[in-house]
Amino acid sequence: MIKVMIERIIIPGLEPEYETFSRSILQQALHAEGFISGESLKDAQHPNHRFIFTLWRDQSAWLKWSQSTERNKISGNIAAMLAEPETITVLEHL
Repeated sequence: MIKVMIERIIIPGLEPEYETFSRSILQQALHAEGFISGESLKDAQHPNHRFIFTLWRDQSAWLKWSQSTERNKISGNIAAMLAEPETITVLEHL
């Protein structure tokens, strides 16, 4: 299994729109082959700083989803709400 961390900094004032799209992308990921779980968190000190953690069966499942039309369509909408490009880190157990 792998865990993917997506880090985003939202432009102030766009939080409600971001939340809508963020929930939508996680709901679609539920149906992706190899998706196990996901959660969204915000930095307690910086509420526009968000982290999304998803757990995948393996890296190929993540790559298939990350390059999918469904994800890319919503990600394009999310990108317009970000102060800087999202950062994606793929993590694996030691």
